[in-house]
Amino acid sequence: MTTDAPEMAHETSVELTFDDFYVLTADDVDAFAVDWNEEPAPPPFYVVVDGKKFAYTGQTYLVRGYGAELPDWVKAEDAEGHLVLFVERGTRLLAYSYDPTIEEEEDGEEAAE
Repeated sequence: MTTDAPEMAHETSVELTFDDFYVLTADDVDAFAVDWNEEPAPPPFYVVVDGKKFAYTGQTYLVRGYGAELPDWVKAEDAEGHLVLFVERGTRLLAYSYDPTIEEEEDGEEAAE
């Protein structure tokens, strides 16, 4: 994990590699998840993986007993062309989503400046 801030400062973004993740299997879907329980800082708003910026959606799921809600959300995001990942903190899985169209819009705005 890469952070460039003092230990207790809250980073709004953190860059991770696929080596930092484990595979979360829920019913018939798989998703990447990272264990944030040992980190002193709260989970970030953005997680960057392989140049892709995943944003926290504000949704959380139980680590155990999430029922059909978690797989249904993953499938819905996939149907929209989004990638997802989760950050495990305590008894919750925080949901993050990457929307490639938002990144394209941001690139277009930067080019226009």
